[in-house]
Amino acid sequence: MKSTFLSFCALAAWASSSALAADATSWMGTNLYFLQGLSDSDQDAYIDAIASYGVKVVRVWANRQSGGSCEKGSKIEKDLPAFETTVGEYNFETLDALDLVMEKLSQKGIKVVISPHDGNSLIGDYRKDVYYDNWGTSGFYTNSVARDAYKNRFDAIVNYKGKHSGKVWKDWTDAILAFDIQNEPMCADTSICQNNDESGWLCDIALSMRESLGGNNSIKIATGGIGGDESHGCTVIDAATSCGQIDIIAAHKYAGLQADNGGQWSGSAANWLEKAGDKLVMVEEWGVDATAAYQPDEFAAQAADIDAGGVPSLYWQFLAAQNPDCPYDPKSDSGDHFGIFVEGDADIGSVVGKSNAAAAKQDWSPILPN
Repeated sequence: MKSTFLSFCALAAWASSSALAADATSWMGTNLYFLQGLSDSDQDAYIDAIASYGVKVVRVWANRQSGGSCEKGSKIEKDLPAFETTVGEYNFETLDALDLVMEKLSQKGIKVVISPHDGNSLIGDYRKDVYYDNWGTSGFYTNSVARDAYKNRFDAIVNYKGKHSGKVWKDWTDAILAFDIQNEPMCADTSICQNNDESGWLCDIALSMRESLGGNNSIKIATGGIGGDESHGCTVIDAATSCGQIDIIAAHKYAGLQADNGGQWSGSAANWLEKAGDKLVMVEEWGVDATAAYQPDEFAAQAADIDAGGVPSLYWQFLAAQNPDCPYDPKSDSGDHFGIFVEGDADIGSVVGKSNAAAAKQDWSPILPN
C-alpha cells in the first residue's frame, strides 16, 4: 500500500505558499470544455486571442467530442470518444487531442486546470456515461468498486505520456496547474455533500490522486465546485476544508446583477477564505446572464467585485470567434446564457488586465508565476 502521508517538508512548503500575501497579485482565466474538438486552425486563433488578453489559465475536460456538430458557435471538427466507454478500458486518443491543446497553451505561457470527469454525467440525461450506466447517480459515490474504478481512471490520466508534448502529465508541472477531483462532484445528488460527504469520498479520492501524482509534486488538487453552484451549500464543506490532500477550494457561483447585489462576490470570497484555512481559493466558474444584463458592462462590474475579494477566477466561458456555419446566441441557449465571444463586444483584455493586476489575498506565484 502506498503511503497516504506527505512529508513534513512538503506540508511546510504548501502552508507557506498558501499563506496570505500582501504583495501577491490575482489572475483571470477561462473555461472551454470543447477546445480540443476544434480544428487546429481554430484552436490556434482562439489561443492567440486569449493569450493577447493576458489569460493565465484555461480549464479543460478529458471528455468526448462530437465531430461535425456545432457547439456554442464553434464547429467541432474532431470526433473523440469518452475516455472510458467500458470501465477500466481507456481511449487514449481522447487524451492525445487534449495533449495537443495543452502543448499549444503551454507555448503561450498559459497553464491548465484539468477536470478528469464531469459529475453532471451522473444525472442520467443526455450526458450520462459508463459510470452512470454501472452505478447510477448516488451509487458512484458510495460503491467501493466504483470508487476504485475512478481512482484507476485518474492514475491512467496522470501517467499518460503525451503524443504531442512527449511529457508524462504528472511530470508536466510547467503546463498543469491543477487537477479537479471531478467537475462539480455530487451535483447529481447534492444531499451527499449537504450531509458533509459522510462516506469520505472526496478526501479518499484526493488521497489517491496525491499518491498518483507524488507527494512532492507541485501540481495541485482542486475541489472542482462541490455540489455545483454555491447556492447548494457545498462549496466549503468540512469534508473538503479538513482534508489535507485538497489544495484548492474551487468555487462555482452564478450571481445576480451587481447593481442589485453590491459586494456579492467580495462577501462570498471573504467567507470562502475564512473557511478554507490554509487552502488556496479560486472562483472556477462564474458567468453573466446575457438575458438579464448587457454583458460587456456586467462582466466588468462583477469581475471588479471578484477582484475586490482578492481571489482569482475563470470565466464560463470565453467562446471562440463565431463560426458562420454555427449560428449561436447565448440569450437563446436554454441551459447556458453566459458565454462571451472573443473578438466580440466585451473588452475582455481590459477586464483580464485589471484582474491580473489586482491585489490577491493569497500568493499563487509558486505555481503560477506572474
